[in-house]
Amino acid sequence: MNRSVFLLLLAAILCGVAGQFCLKAGAKILGPIGAANLMEKVVAMATQPLIVGGLSLYAVSSIGFIVVLSRANLSIVSPLLSISYLFTVLGGKLIFHEPLPPLRLVGVGLIMTGVIFVLKGQAGGVTGGN
Repeated sequence: MNRSVFLLLLAAILCGVAGQFCLKAGAKILGPIGAANLMEKVVAMATQPLIVGGLSLYAVSSIGFIVVLSRANLSIVSPLLSISYLFTVLGGKLIFHEPLPPLRLVGVGLIMTGVIFVLKGQAGGVTGGN
């Protein structure tokens, strides 16, 4: 995977993470969803700008991912998507003030270690060939 493909993958990941943040913010506005109010909330989801924006960001992320897949091996690209865990955990803490217990940090650290192993394990690293 060459550097430009890696940067495109990173952009796709960040679009997906931004989409998750929008969906979370939209869900907070909608309030709790259950069986009793599901149909009402589905209609509200379709008109909630943050949810529509989040889904649109997911679409852009998916297009970027498809472009990356056309240029790199799935066995490399798919594990690298776990980089999103780092951004979502940190964003959850910074944006939504969610708790971040030490064990969760250790888990994310282990995931990032795995990402490094995947990157180092491919021929040529990030700048290497397809």
